[in-house]
Amino acid sequence: MYTGAEEGYTNQLSPVFICIQNASHLPATSLPTLKMPKEAESVKHLLATLSAPNATPTLRVHFPEKTVTQPGVKLSKAESAKPPTLSISSSLVTPDATGEKKYVVVALDLDPPFPSFPVMGPILHGLHADLTPGTTVEEGEANTEPIAVYVGPGPPPPSAPHRYVFLVFEQPPNMNTESMRERLGLGEKPGVRARVRWDQEAAEKKLGLGRVVAGNYFIC
Repeated sequence: MYTGAEEGYTNQLSPVFICIQNASHLPATSLPTLKMPKEAESVKHLLATLSAPNATPTLRVHFPEKTVTQPGVKLSKAESAKPPTLSISSSLVTPDATGEKKYVVVALDLDPPFPSFPVMGPILHGLHADLTPGTTVEEGEANTEPIAVYVGPGPPPPSAPHRYVFLVFEQPPNMNTESMRERLGLGEKPGVRARVRWDQEAAEKKLGLGRVVAGNYFIC
């Protein structure tokens, strides 16, 4: 597991999520009644940026056995099942007047149940607020429990690999974990129903989030 500081990637966010499994299933009989979901502009922009020639990813996703440095790296379910640690380029971390700037991390599966027919997506795979950066993994802090615990990859066996994207936002100074939970209408432990067909664009508006500070994705 990555445990040290890297030049240009010295600000670490603490382990973000607790892993649960297989939130990618609804009865097949429900699929014909669903319209294809709209992809959030923040996700579109991130994917376009990462696919540009000579693009430099601004986020690294550290799992115990593998680190995602380049977009689209393929990981197994086992390799991506445990809680990741995120690191963002130090040039992107600008402290506010109090030196207490916090961050929000969102993790999404963009392709359920199948990349060719992602009618159930995106699925919210994790949402954590009140994250503060440090100079090493050990110094980063998560001051509260996640709003939605991390869901490890669980695409159905016939499916092609899914894209799992992580987006980091600056947290509005007037928001915290509880106020964000309330604005999103989420309970203490959001279940499958609350996660499936997650409206990322609406969530960003409700929370007053700005542009994506850093992001990356892997496939599984």
